[in-house]
Amino acid sequence: MSELVHVGQSAELVQVGQNEELLEQNELYVPAAPVRILLDTDIGPDCDDAGAVAVLHALERAGEVKIAGMMHCTSSRWGAGCLDALNVYYAREGIPVGTLKEPGFLDDDSVHAKYNKGITLQYPNRYREEEAPDAVALYRQLLAEAPDGETVIVAIGPLPNLQLLLESGADAYSPLSGLELAARKVKHLIVMGGHFPEGAEWNFQMHPASAAYVCEHWPTAITFTGFEIGIDIHTGSRLFTDLPAEHPVRQSYAWYVGEGGTRHSWDLTAVLYAARGYESYWELVRGHISVNAENGANTWQNDPAGRHGYLKVKLAPEQIAELLDELML
Repeated sequence: MSELVHVGQSAELVQVGQNEELLEQNELYVPAAPVRILLDTDIGPDCDDAGAVAVLHALERAGEVKIAGMMHCTSSRWGAGCLDALNVYYAREGIPVGTLKEPGFLDDDSVHAKYNKGITLQYPNRYREEEAPDAVALYRQLLAEAPDGETVIVAIGPLPNLQLLLESGADAYSPLSGLELAARKVKHLIVMGGHFPEGAEWNFQMHPASAAYVCEHWPTAITFTGFEIGIDIHTGSRLFTDLPAEHPVRQSYAWYVGEGGTRHSWDLTAVLYAARGYESYWELVRGHISVNAENGANTWQNDPAGRHGYLKVKLAPEQIAELLDELML
């Protein structure tokens, strides 16, 4: 049997001897609108995070998703403010925003604040002066308050927040450990990270220990949208022709790639997949990932009943770019 598995093939898998209980436990991700999403992002080092936030808001306005919260996963003081400023611009200022509280991770303004500092300082937001809440505490609160099995986490940066969540213990929000809370409350984890079927990618390389830990210990199924998915999808040029100069997403792209430029679209694909699944855009390969905790490189083992999956190119990148540009506008 091919390693490319589609939703309608579940019965066939059982017929060829796969364990039915395992298939049910690791069922393929099928979104049910509106998808309740928690976004985890390193917004700042790359402008495609700002593009992903724009796409997410467009999908919410269309009724396809519900943004339950956003987490910033680096130590930069500008990430939470940038996220909040974008949410305010889209008239969703009430979205909870948390941030990583561990110091020293990707917090060099000269390298990792090409636009998030400017957006924080130039657009209204709650975190220009005050500190944002701790991401792990906010994760625990929002998951504890959520219905069981309905939250989809979309991680489009390194994974320290998710490792810290898994390692967290009982608190005022829930008597469950972080691992137990994720198992009960999360439907699926979507990760923009890795290079498939094997290789190395920036998000994993920046914090390899958390990438390895989360991929090994996360209790639900995970789908990865890897480096090779977004590298050929170029978006952003229409921001400069169709949006006003003061639009913060246009500004983010201008400060990162220059006026009129485009950028590879890694993070946007993860958000699109969260809302609409894979069948119209990609194929899905099932199996198991292994991540080197020292350097972040990943390898892959095919398994039609595996609890991990990665997206594989099907639709022409130009077609997906056109769709993502429309959503960003």
